[in-house]
Amino acid sequence: MSSKIGVILMAYGTPEKEEDVEPYLKDIFKGREVPKPVLNKTIEKYRKIGFSHLNKVTLKQSMLVQQELSKRGLDAEVTVGMKHWKPKIKTSIEALKKNDLQVLVGILMHPFSSIMGSEEYKEIFNENSKSMKSIFIDRWYSSGKLYEAWNENLKETADSFNGSEFYTMFTSHGLPSSVDDPEYKKELEEFSARLSNKAGIKDFCLAYQNGEHKDWYKPEVKEKMEELKLKGIKNILLAPVGYISESLETLYDIDIEYSEIASKLGMNLKRVKCLDYSPLLISSISDILVNAIGKNLYSK
Repeated sequence: MSSKIGVILMAYGTPEKEEDVEPYLKDIFKGREVPKPVLNKTIEKYRKIGFSHLNKVTLKQSMLVQQELSKRGLDAEVTVGMKHWKPKIKTSIEALKKNDLQVLVGILMHPFSSIMGSEEYKEIFNENSKSMKSIFIDRWYSSGKLYEAWNENLKETADSFNGSEFYTMFTSHGLPSSVDDPEYKKELEEFSARLSNKAGIKDFCLAYQNGEHKDWYKPEVKEKMEELKLKGIKNILLAPVGYISESLETLYDIDIEYSEIASKLGMNLKRVKCLDYSPLLISSISDILVNAIGKNLYSK
C-alpha cells in the first residue's frame, strides 16, 4: 500500500547551546522568569554532558523510521516535533499540512502515558491538526519488540558484573505526589515485572527520578539506594526504562549524580544504555505506525 502520510515523532526537546538554556527553561515555565539558581544549575549540568543529545537522537530516529516505513511500502514523511524546543510540534504540523496529506500521525517518544506528560502532547497535537485526518499514539509500552530491545541492553550490562550478584532498579520520571495517576504507575510496574521475567531477574524494584523535588512519587532513586545499602546490596544495575533516548536525565542525573552517590555509599552502579537507534526500537515504532495507519486508511 502507498499513500502520502505525515508522521511526527514528539519529544520534550533540549537546548542546543548555552544561550538556549534560558529560553528553553522559560518555555517550560510557561513564560515566567527563570530563577537564577535554576538557570545556573541547568547550564552547569549541560556543560558537563554537552548539548542537544535528545534533539539529535530523535532526529536520527525519525530518519530511520522513515527508511523502515519505505521498505514496507509506505510513502511517509517522518519528522520531529518538540514540546519545549525547535521545531515545535505546532511548527512541524504546519509544515506537513502543505503536503496534501491523507493522514497525519503523531507518536509520543515516551511509551508510558501520564497525566502531566502525554495529555499535554495530545492537546497540542489535536489542537493543531483539527483540519485534517489525524492519529495520536501514546501508551505503546506493551510492544513485544520494546521488551526485546531493553532486554538486549540489559543483558549487556548484566554481563559486565562478571557473575557477581546485583540488584536491578528500573527508573522513570517522577510526578508530584499531588498528581493521582495510577495508570502511569501501573504501566511502569507492569513493564518492569514483565521485563524482569524475560531477563530472568528476581530482585528488582521501580524507583522514580525526582530531581530536586521532595514531595514527588516514591520510592525516589537516591532514597532507594540508601535503603539497599543498609540491606547489604553492593551492586546495582539501573535500567532507565522511562527514557528510550539519552537525555539530561540519563547522562547527568544517573551517570554523574547517582553514580557519585553510589560511590559515596560504597556501591557499584552500572546503567543500562538507552535504546536510541536500536533496530528493535525502530521496528517496534514502525509496527505501531503501520498498524495505526492501516486501521485508519484502509479499514472498511
